[in-house]
Amino acid sequence: MGNLTRGIAWMVLAIACLAITDSVCAGEGYDSVSNTLPKAMEGVGIDEKLGQVIPIDLPFRDQRGVQTSLAEVLKADKPVILTLNYSDCPGLCIAQLNGVLRGVNEVSSLQLGTDFYLVSVSIDPQESTAKAAATQTRYSQDLFDQHDPKGWQFWTGSKESIAKLTDAVGFRYTYDATHKQYNHPTAAIFLAPSGKITRYLYELGFNGNTFKMAAVEAGEGRVGSSMDMIALWCVHYNPMENRYSASARQILSLAAGVFVSLGLVASIPFWLARRGRIPGETVSSATGDGSCETIGHATPTPLPDTINSEH
Repeated sequence: MGNLTRGIAWMVLAIACLAITDSVCAGEGYDSVSNTLPKAMEGVGIDEKLGQVIPIDLPFRDQRGVQTSLAEVLKADKPVILTLNYSDCPGLCIAQLNGVLRGVNEVSSLQLGTDFYLVSVSIDPQESTAKAAATQTRYSQDLFDQHDPKGWQFWTGSKESIAKLTDAVGFRYTYDATHKQYNHPTAAIFLAPSGKITRYLYELGFNGNTFKMAAVEAGEGRVGSSMDMIALWCVHYNPMENRYSASARQILSLAAGVFVSLGLVASIPFWLARRGRIPGETVSSATGDGSCETIGHATPTPLPDTINSEH
């Protein structure tokens, strides 16, 4: 009886498994799952505009209330990292700005305020200068000593200026009137001194090396050491991993170039020695009595016109 009961149990389990498998294969098990975005996130995202030059003369006010623009910051001929946030954001902005802070502090070879600048623009046209100043103080006080807190500015602006800037960089967001908050994406947007967009980084916890390579890339030769330039040439940005990865092709090309250069340098003494061997050159050699004798190439004895042979 016990064996019969166990047999029936196994049969019921097998039938159940077959039913589940058939339902999954037919797609019936996923009827209740929606692949669409939540309604609050509709219209939110980033349309990358790499290589495009953004309007840099849009008017904003910094945390001191002084009117400014990206053109003013870019006058230093250094790259600018742009973030779009707002001080009353309940979570995402805080996470991003904390990540930016960590990434900057991990970069020891570049200095904020000297080699690059940070500009965080509020997407809330109602944000006050006082609130922007408080946010700037909160983050600048945690910067490491080599960085200049004045290099990270927090701006407010009119609805028109904000709309033109966000549109230029492809930053799409919406306002939730019910909860009085903005639904928005997050990205650090790297700008070259010309105002050209060179890179978008989507990390929340920024990797220091990724941040540095993006800044060097945006600097277009104006930022970083020669070794940084070589390192940048040997890597490429992987958008799937959101970081810079080694490029095997570039590394092999560099290695081949170094090998050829070393070969040419090593052959210089050989070619110089060959050029020094001139036909008919004489060499002076000291003799036993203190005088010098000239040793030259032996002059061959001319052969007679005819040779007599006796048989």
